[in-house]
Amino acid sequence: MTTISTTTPLWPFYSAVAEQQKQLRQDIIGKRLHELRTPTLVIDRTIVKRNCERLGRIKTEHNVNVRVHVKSHKAVEATAIQLEGAKTDAIVVSTMAEAHLMASSPLILLGFPITPDKFTEVFELAERVQTFQIFIDYHKTRSLQKKIGVFIKINCGYGRAGVPLDPSDTVEKESILELAKRLATSNCATLHGLYAHAGHSYKARSPDEALTFLENECQSARDFQAYFEKEAQVAIPHLSIGATPTVQVIVHHQDHARIRKALQGITEVHAGAYSLLDRQQIATGLCTEQDVAISVACRVASRYPDRGTTLIDGGALAFSKDTAPQGGFGILPSSKQIVLQSVSQEHGILASGPHGQDMHVGDIVRILPNHCCLASACHLYYLIVENGDDQVVDVWFPVRGW
Repeated sequence: MTTISTTTPLWPFYSAVAEQQKQLRQDIIGKRLHELRTPTLVIDRTIVKRNCERLGRIKTEHNVNVRVHVKSHKAVEATAIQLEGAKTDAIVVSTMAEAHLMASSPLILLGFPITPDKFTEVFELAERVQTFQIFIDYHKTRSLQKKIGVFIKINCGYGRAGVPLDPSDTVEKESILELAKRLATSNCATLHGLYAHAGHSYKARSPDEALTFLENECQSARDFQAYFEKEAQVAIPHLSIGATPTVQVIVHHQDHARIRKALQGITEVHAGAYSLLDRQQIATGLCTEQDVAISVACRVASRYPDRGTTLIDGGALAFSKDTAPQGGFGILPSSKQIVLQSVSQEHGILASGPHGQDMHVGDIVRILPNHCCLASACHLYYLIVENGDDQVVDVWFPVRGW
């Protein structure tokens, strides 16, 4: 079947609405949350900066490079904070729309196995970026002024994507090794290294469990490196590993000897949700509510004392339906532990119990979402506050589409 080349359809749109975004920013900055329409996403910039600065310790303390993932927020302002805090200029994006928006960064990795319809656009964008890298399990020849860097995505136990280590199927094994050989000798690609993502580390419920996931992730990368070098005689210069729990534990765990041992041979770590954090990350034991920079501001729409519930104007389209081990779809950060127990499209129900009497129709409540990445993807813009205040100091416009 002939592969049809496609382009990012919304990119001209984002260029065209810049003036409208500027006006909206001017209209909103300086206002308090209660003066603005809800539901809306709120980000505390002070917390974002603190989270990103913690990541920067990996470079200074362990001499391992950091690559920041921008998919959690998809905004240039947040990316700038990540790059400064993490002391890096390398980013990873999930979509071509993100790649276009972040093209000012010299080192971009498209963190999704590239599909053939996007190759033409990738080649064109690569001419504008100092180093453009992709995941690949498909090889297409094209004449370029410079080569595209390539990571082979490996499966370190998550099972979502990536090639397996030494598969039992002979045909599959030969195909994987042939891919490595072709990339090593390609006239349009440079085999940069291996990329692992321990997404299953979200199951960790303590720093010790997260450290075990990190050790296994790093060892898998080293095993794959040895496998390719032995079976295909292909040198693998770089090993990139990471998920928010396994990267967070590098900063937070007290057993520095185990951390240093785990990172032996690892040249780069990558993570994304660490900049905002959420209830899923709280469940790993590596952060607290005070580390979560993101919340969804909603208004109380009605109260039902007989049922012990409170209705808010934010539902699945404001929070997503992602789950968390703690249950529910979000939490009101306070000692009362009021949980967003259910969501429909535009409605949310807080299990407020006797504490519902403290809330009144029209009140603003700020709910911590289960998953920052999907919650932020529900909103057209973000209201930026600082130091726990409710006055808007900036407005960020994320890129949408693919």
